[in-house]
Amino acid sequence: MDIMEIDETDDSIYKNLVTQGNVHRGNQPKRCVAICLGLLCAVLLAGNIGQIIFYMIINSPASADATQTNDSVTSANDILTTERDRLQGSYDALSVDKQQLQVTLSDLTKEKDQLQQSYKTLTAERDGLEDSYRTVTNERDRYRANYKTLKKDNDHLRTNYSDMQKSLEGLQTTHNDLIANLSQFQTKYNNLQREKEELQTLFNALVANRDELESNYSLLRRDKDQLQKSFDRLNMSKSHTEASYTSLWKDKNQLQMMYNALCKENEQLQTEYSGLATDRDQLQKNIDKITGKVRGMKCPTRWSKFDTSCYFLSTAKKNWTESRQDCVAAGADLVVIDSQDEQEFVNRLLDVNQNVWIGLTDSLNEGTWMWVDGSPVTTTYWEPGQPNSFSGDQDCGEFLQSSHEGKWNDDGCFSKQSWICEK
Repeated sequence: MDIMEIDETDDSIYKNLVTQGNVHRGNQPKRCVAICLGLLCAVLLAGNIGQIIFYMIINSPASADATQTNDSVTSANDILTTERDRLQGSYDALSVDKQQLQVTLSDLTKEKDQLQQSYKTLTAERDGLEDSYRTVTNERDRYRANYKTLKKDNDHLRTNYSDMQKSLEGLQTTHNDLIANLSQFQTKYNNLQREKEELQTLFNALVANRDELESNYSLLRRDKDQLQKSFDRLNMSKSHTEASYTSLWKDKNQLQMMYNALCKENEQLQTEYSGLATDRDQLQKNIDKITGKVRGMKCPTRWSKFDTSCYFLSTAKKNWTESRQDCVAAGADLVVIDSQDEQEFVNRLLDVNQNVWIGLTDSLNEGTWMWVDGSPVTTTYWEPGQPNSFSGDQDCGEFLQSSHEGKWNDDGCFSKQSWICEK
């Protein structure tokens, strides 16, 4: 911005130099014309003086006396002739000089016109420069204002950058705390999972008890109806069976007490059921929340993400037992496939016609296939005619890649091939 500033004194000096230059250019033709005219006047004056001297010599008394003497006249004639010739030569020279001066005057006039035009052009250029100067001055002022604004914005951005740097450090600390909390949440999730299973078992027992109580209530209801019918019959023969009526009345009161007790017990069971349902919903929310966080977690290098799990496809080849040991060493286990989407995902991980070990075995009980986490096999994708335990010792499951979704096959656990881990 400082480079664009123009001092007012420099501007006034610039204007004076332009004006003086134009005046000097306008005065130069005038001076040349004046000099030429002065020379011409001097030549004409000299010619006139010569003619006057000639006539004075002719008309003077001395010339009259000279006529008497031929020699004097002849001498005078020679002098006059010589003077005339000299004057004629001077006149001719002055004529030539006059013509040259006229040509010079014409050239000077043209040069004057050109200079006049140049002056007008320079005057227009000066006006343009003055306009440009005013424009540049306005731009300078505007740039100064912009510079001040940009400087304020720069200071503000530096302040914001410092604040953001501090915020970033705070976020980094928060991220580390969240990583630690995630590990704690994982432990709590496992504990909640175990508690959920215990509560599910208790809930199933309560449902069975409720069903049993409802069955007993139905029986008591039928008994009550039968008693009511008997009571009606007994009431018709009241006079004959007063004793029996009194006994039946007492039985009715006892049944009513039992019915009231059963109603209260049913209400208590209903209250307990509502509490268990509320706890179940809360556990489901916690599970969904933790599941969402797990889905957002990144997998280690060379592991592939699907839903809430990470999958690793080995490049080495080992038997089924060694493959599982390798997965356990990595904090995982052989893959457990329990959905159509997971079946298709595993199929996409493999090359064409590639076979890999999965966490499927019937080594504990021949013909009863179980996953390595102890869960039963509910959804299967066996090859047609499989498993067949062809050699009698095919106790381990393998995955066969295909163009659609892949298939399972039973094979000997001693075979060496790649495997897939899941965690």
